[in-house]
Amino acid sequence: MMLFLLLLPLISLSSVVRDDVSTTEKNAFSFQTVCKKMVSHESPLIEAVNGTELDCMGKKIQVAAFCDKEMAHDPYYIRAYINSASKEVVCHSGKKVVFKYQCVRLKDRKLCDSKPDISCAEIKEKLAKRLDLVHSSVTKNEKGIKELNCYFESLPLKERSQNSKNSFK
Repeated sequence: MMLFLLLLPLISLSSVVRDDVSTTEKNAFSFQTVCKKMVSHESPLIEAVNGTELDCMGKKIQVAAFCDKEMAHDPYYIRAYINSASKEVVCHSGKKVVFKYQCVRLKDRKLCDSKPDISCAEIKEKLAKRLDLVHSSVTKNEKGIKELNCYFESLPLKERSQNSKNSFK
């Protein structure tokens, strides 16, 4: 359920075939803590707008912005989402993310019709923020539906520098 709420703004009811995360840590923060750190006024009324946005007494907060600041020291921070049941924001860290997405709606097909690197870069911002893209492709499943495949992981520094050199060639 939480995964669906997290992905709703990104893919709007598309078909997520796979979202596997090699989790290293999950840090939970109360809504009150998040609003206190992100807005200048008291927020006695706090509501979850969707899976990634809080309303702190009229001021909308993207929880990813909070987690970016809170997890600045963590090289494995990948995503932020709201757990409405516990009224907490979860900052999720992991070393690998395998994401497979089926382009079934007309609105969603642009992800599969674009270059896979570009589409996976969009997904990286929401689901694998500080990891490196190591594989991207578009394939067709047995029904002929296009699927976007993105594989992210934390590369050693040596490999990162080699990849950045190769991308400038």
